Amino acid sequence: MIPLGNGIEVDSPIQPPKLLNHTLRSPVIMLAASQLQASTETFFDAFASEAPPIGMLAYFSHTSPAIVQHTPSSCPYPQASRLEGTNAIRSYFDLLATHWNRSDAKIRSPLQIDVDKRRVTLLADVIWTWKKSGRQWIEEFTWTLDYDEGFKIISFVIQTMSSPGTCVMRATDAEPTARQKFLALTQGSR
Repeated sequence: MIPLGNGIEVDSPIQPPKLLNHTLRSPVIMLAASQLQASTETFFDAFASEAPPIGMLAYFSHTSPAIVQHTPSSCPYPQASRLEGTNAIRSYFDLLATHWNRSDAKIRSPLQIDVDKRRVTLLADVIWTWKKSGRQWIEEFTWTLDYDEGFKIISFVIQTMSSPGTCVMRATDAEPTARQKFLALTQGSR
């Protein structure tokens, strides 16, 4: 697959572009794809700029029960950490805002858009900084966002792709051990 940008990929330079399962012939599909892309980019920009937790709720559906799930990719039971409903989602963003600053959040791959499922997947990373100690680390993650008919988020699944210890939901504010320092050097990101 050759990325063309905007979540569009082609199998070879001579085949017509595809948006995952669709050819780009339908204006309705293109409109839906551009709305999914715009909704995702706007949400990511709010995340990157540390929008207040109450502001982050505006991106989530109020007509369907929305969920957030944030785990390392190696977690054997990721559903065990699923948060459901407006209060739980607000608590997730409150937790992030209380303990950490985030900076240098960047999308690292073209958005993968599935119009039929109203799903967008992206690969990104962010620098987290403990507010108390100032310690920093980089979390590399995938986001999988599912949207309702109004392009509001109904499912926000974050999988940490870097080592499990870099998952913000497992973070501890302690001086790293010699082993952690070694792993950070040998398995570091970027």
